Amino acid sequence: MKKISIVIAVVLFFALPSASPVFAATTWEELVAGLEKREMVRGQGDEFLAELKKETPQGSELDLWKKLWIGEPRARAAAGVALMDKIFPGGNPGRWESASGFMGATSYRPRQLAGLDAFFVTVAALDAIPGGEWSAALLLDSFSQSGRGMLYFIEQMPSGLQEPILSIVAKTGLSGDWKAKAIRRPLPLLPNFAGSVSRNTVESRAWQYLDGTGKLAGNGYYAWDRDRGYVYQVVEDSNRFWQHRD
Repeated sequence: MKKISIVIAVVLFFALPSASPVFAATTWEELVAGLEKREMVRGQGDEFLAELKKETPQGSELDLWKKLWIGEPRARAAAGVALMDKIFPGGNPGRWESASGFMGATSYRPRQLAGLDAFFVTVAALDAIPGGEWSAALLLDSFSQSGRGMLYFIEQMPSGLQEPILSIVAKTGLSGDWKAKAIRRPLPLLPNFAGSVSRNTVESRAWQYLDGTGKLAGNGYYAWDRDRGYVYQVVEDSNRFWQHRD
């Protein structure tokens, strides 16, 4: 039955205008091998994630975010999956750009970045769990559908993630370019609030703007200093630059 399903998948593959870049192939043998691996990623990956969801910890988004950094890999992965389910539509990390808002009514903690922390922590934790690599590959495959995500967070990867991601690629045969072009500040991505900063300062230091809902943007009311882990409110007064550490 498995071989029959693969043959059917191959026929459907060639009927489609394009293929997933992660499992793209140039020969029949590569295509069949890639589809077999995709079948394992979808099957075993979904099954393992379903088991993790049965262990979902309780708490607010901030509570779950705090659980990302403590405990054994399985507990951290369960917290990450639960947080992604709360923040990303359908729990899909490839839809991270749809996430908006802040964690808490008076917080400056962007949910979008908290969800990305959950994604990366979960992927790294799954690599450390026997059999978890297929779920990790499934999450990476989903994330790869976001070109902007690949540009900002894989090409410019947080420190400490290259090794587990390449380990997952080696174990599962996940293809594509997963090597970072630049290594940035380690996790967490979620920044601390540091007060106000002028727009001139943001531009001169090439910080990342966030819009009024905390989403990455080309311009906005907030600025993210990714390399130091702070977020600021942007003001127009070029002489104003004060910091507050929370």
